[in-house]
Amino acid sequence: MTDVTPATGAAEEAVRVLRDDHERLLTVVGQCAIAVAAEWDGDSVTDRERVVPPFRRALDGSGALSRLPRALADAVTATGRPMAAPPVAAPPYVVVTGEGVVLRATLGEERLVMLLRAFEVVRGDDSDGDGDDGAHRYRRIDGVEIEAEIV
Repeated sequence: MTDVTPATGAAEEAVRVLRDDHERLLTVVGQCAIAVAAEWDGDSVTDRERVVPPFRRALDGSGALSRLPRALADAVTATGRPMAAPPVAAPPYVVVTGEGVVLRATLGEERLVMLLRAFEVVRGDDSDGDGDDGAHRYRRIDGVEIEAEIV
Protein backbone atom coordinates (compact mmCIF):
# COMPACT_ATOMS: atom_id res chain seq x y z
CA MET A 1 0.00 0.00 0.00
CA THR A 2 1.27 3.48 -0.88
CA ASP A 3 1.51 5.99 1.94
CA VAL A 4 -0.38 9.08 0.79
CA THR A 5 0.31 12.17 2.87
CA PRO A 6 -1.84 15.29 2.54
CA ALA A 7 0.95 16.90 0.50
CA THR A 8 1.14 13.89 -1.82
CA GLY A 9 -2.62 13.86 -2.28
CA ALA A 10 -2.64 17.59 -3.04
CA ALA A 11 0.15 17.18 -5.60
CA GLU A 12 -1.76 14.31 -7.25
CA GLU A 13 -4.87 16.49 -7.41
CA ALA A 14 -2.83 19.28 -9.05
CA VAL A 15 -1.63 16.80 -11.70
CA ARG A 16 -5.19 15.59 -12.28
CA VAL A 17 -6.37 19.15 -12.92
CA LEU A 18 -3.62 19.74 -15.46
CA ARG A 19 -4.40 16.48 -17.26
CA ASP A 20 -8.19 16.92 -17.21
CA ASP A 21 -8.68 20.66 -17.53
CA HIS A 22 -5.62 21.66 -19.54
CA GLU A 23 -5.24 18.73 -21.92
CA ARG A 24 -5.10 21.01 -24.99
CA LEU A 25 -2.36 23.13 -23.40
CA LEU A 26 -0.31 20.00 -22.66
CA THR A 27 -0.77 18.92 -26.27
CA VAL A 28 0.57 22.27 -27.47
CA VAL A 29 3.56 21.99 -25.10
CA GLY A 30 4.28 18.59 -26.64
CA GLN A 31 3.91 19.96 -30.17
CA CYS A 32 6.38 22.74 -29.36
CA ALA A 33 8.89 20.16 -28.11
CA ILE A 34 8.42 18.11 -31.27
CA ALA A 35 9.08 21.20 -33.40
CA VAL A 36 12.29 21.93 -31.46
CA ALA A 37 13.56 18.35 -31.80
CA ALA A 38 12.74 18.35 -35.52
CA GLU A 39 15.49 20.95 -36.00
CA TRP A 40 18.17 18.63 -34.60
CA ASP A 41 20.44 16.56 -36.84
CA GLY A 42 19.72 13.39 -34.85
CA ASP A 43 17.60 12.20 -31.95
CA SER A 44 19.51 14.31 -29.40
CA VAL A 45 21.77 17.33 -28.97
CA THR A 46 24.46 18.22 -26.44
CA ASP A 47 24.00 21.99 -26.63
CA ARG A 48 21.41 23.28 -24.13
CA GLU A 49 21.07 26.39 -26.32
CA ARG A 50 19.51 24.19 -29.02
CA VAL A 51 16.79 23.17 -26.55
CA VAL A 52 15.83 25.92 -24.11
CA PRO A 53 15.74 29.13 -26.22
CA PRO A 54 13.94 27.51 -29.19
CA PHE A 55 11.51 25.76 -26.84
CA ARG A 56 10.74 29.03 -25.08
CA ARG A 57 10.20 30.78 -28.44
CA ALA A 58 7.92 27.97 -29.62
CA LEU A 59 5.90 28.10 -26.40
CA ASP A 60 5.61 31.87 -26.66
CA GLY A 61 4.70 31.80 -30.35
CA SER A 62 2.01 29.17 -29.80
CA GLY A 63 0.40 31.09 -26.95
CA ALA A 64 1.16 28.26 -24.50
CA LEU A 65 3.57 30.35 -22.45
CA SER A 66 0.90 32.93 -21.66
CA ARG A 67 -1.60 30.18 -20.74
CA LEU A 68 0.68 28.32 -18.32
CA PRO A 69 0.09 30.72 -15.37
CA ARG A 70 -3.67 30.02 -15.54
CA ALA A 71 -2.98 26.28 -15.55
CA LEU A 72 -0.70 26.73 -12.52
CA ALA A 73 -3.36 28.76 -10.71
CA ASP A 74 -5.94 26.02 -11.41
CA ALA A 75 -3.52 23.37 -10.13
CA VAL A 76 -2.98 25.39 -6.95
CA THR A 77 -6.73 25.76 -6.45
CA ALA A 78 -7.01 21.97 -6.68
CA THR A 79 -4.62 21.60 -3.74
CA GLY A 80 -7.05 23.53 -1.53
CA ARG A 81 -4.28 25.88 -0.43
CA PRO A 82 -4.03 29.61 -0.98
CA MET A 83 -1.49 31.01 -3.40
CA ALA A 84 0.71 33.86 -2.18
CA ALA A 85 0.50 35.84 -5.44
CA PRO A 86 -1.01 35.45 -8.89
CA PRO A 87 1.44 33.69 -11.24
CA VAL A 88 2.96 35.25 -14.35
CA ALA A 89 4.64 33.67 -17.38
CA ALA A 90 8.13 34.27 -16.00
CA PRO A 91 10.42 33.00 -13.22
CA PRO A 92 9.87 31.94 -10.52
CA TYR A 93 6.36 30.82 -11.59
CA VAL A 94 7.04 29.53 -15.12
CA VAL A 95 10.57 28.47 -16.09
CA VAL A 96 11.59 26.82 -19.36
CA THR A 97 14.40 24.32 -18.79
CA GLY A 98 16.28 21.63 -20.68
CA GLU A 99 13.72 19.09 -19.46
CA GLY A 100 10.54 21.04 -20.10
CA VAL A 101 8.57 23.63 -18.18
CA VAL A 102 8.72 24.04 -14.40
CA LEU A 103 5.67 25.59 -12.72
CA ARG A 104 6.14 26.85 -9.15
CA ALA A 105 3.80 28.39 -6.61
CA THR A 106 4.28 29.33 -2.99
CA LEU A 107 1.58 27.88 -0.72
CA GLY A 108 2.13 29.40 2.69
CA GLU A 109 5.21 27.68 4.12
CA GLU A 110 5.36 25.17 1.26
CA ARG A 111 5.83 25.24 -2.48
CA LEU A 112 4.09 23.36 -5.28
CA VAL A 113 6.63 22.39 -7.95
CA MET A 114 5.41 20.82 -11.18
CA LEU A 115 7.53 19.67 -14.11
CA LEU A 116 5.98 19.30 -17.54
CA ARG A 117 8.72 17.04 -18.87
CA ALA A 118 9.11 17.07 -22.66
CA PHE A 119 12.82 16.21 -22.86
CA GLU A 120 15.13 13.96 -20.92
CA VAL A 121 18.69 14.80 -20.02
CA VAL A 122 20.98 11.86 -20.50
CA ARG A 123 23.98 12.46 -18.27
CA GLY A 124 27.38 11.97 -19.84
CA ASP A 125 29.26 8.95 -18.61
CA ASP A 126 32.65 8.93 -16.97
CA SER A 127 33.83 5.73 -18.64
CA ASP A 128 37.50 6.52 -18.16
CA GLY A 129 37.08 7.31 -14.44
CA ASP A 130 38.88 10.65 -14.60
CA GLY A 131 35.96 12.58 -13.11
CA ASP A 132 35.41 14.46 -16.37
CA ASP A 133 31.91 13.43 -17.38
CA GLY A 134 31.00 13.38 -21.04
CA ALA A 135 28.55 15.91 -22.42
CA HIS A 136 24.94 15.75 -21.37
CA ARG A 137 22.53 14.92 -24.17
CA TYR A 138 19.03 16.31 -24.51
CA ARG A 139 16.51 13.91 -26.04
CA ARG A 140 12.80 14.37 -26.83
CA ILE A 141 10.53 12.01 -24.92
CA ASP A 142 7.18 10.69 -26.07
CA GLY A 143 4.40 13.00 -24.91
CA VAL A 144 4.55 15.29 -21.88
CA GLU A 145 5.04 13.74 -18.45
CA ILE A 146 3.82 15.62 -15.39
CA GLU A 147 5.68 15.38 -12.09
CA ALA A 148 4.51 17.28 -9.04
CA GLU A 149 5.45 17.61 -5.41
CA ILE A 150 4.80 19.90 -2.51
CA VAL A 151 8.01 20.75 -0.69
